[in-house]
Amino acid sequence: MQYCFHHIPKTAGSSLQLRLAHREYIGQLPKGSTLVVYPLYGDRRYYRVSEDPAFNPKEPIKQAFLRTYEKQSTGDASIVCGHYTNSEQPGKHYTWLRHPLHRDISHFNYDSNYGHELDKDFATHLSLMSGNFITLWIYGKYLGQNHPLPMETKYQRARTALKENFIKVFDSDKFEESWDEIAKELNVTPEPRLHSNRAGESYNRIAKVSNLSKDFLHWHRGYNRYDYLLYEEFCT
Repeated sequence: MQYCFHHIPKTAGSSLQLRLAHREYIGQLPKGSTLVVYPLYGDRRYYRVSEDPAFNPKEPIKQAFLRTYEKQSTGDASIVCGHYTNSEQPGKHYTWLRHPLHRDISHFNYDSNYGHELDKDFATHLSLMSGNFITLWIYGKYLGQNHPLPMETKYQRARTALKENFIKVFDSDKFEESWDEIAKELNVTPEPRLHSNRAGESYNRIAKVSNLSKDFLHWHRGYNRYDYLLYEEFCT
């Protein structure tokens, strides 16, 4: 059986990648069975734990990427995951959505740690973006479409993909429940529950829900209307 775990940024994908790599590393998954397809330094990169003798399950998976990204990976894999997986990938597809506000906050905090934010102020940063990040990600990255269509059309295509392409759409705010299901499907142990790229550990929490005004929350819901529609349909 083949599997594709598509990762929208800031939906617990790095923790899943670390756990899958670890399960292969300790022999619960066949050697060479897992592959992470991810972006780094402007290019598509590939990570295989089977080609990384220095793999350390106690460090963020990104450290493994930075250590090995120049290697040219070859061969197939039965379990493929990462930001650069797409609808053409063979196998059973799974993905995670996240509450749009929580996702945007997490992404801003992560970007701010590396100086990639568009503005130091969270609200201004978001206003400089086009909004509906989840919708546009599924349309552009997962489906690989780049036609300048109305947002409503992009939303409908993203919605159709979630309904028809994926075995299940999980809520990343309930990640551990989804991991239990994935571990059972792959016949691996759910423990240890390794974590990678956690807010407050790997990067600082700058923006917080508790600091946001009611006016901002109202604006955010309107500005990201289609993301909220997707999340509420598939995760609530």
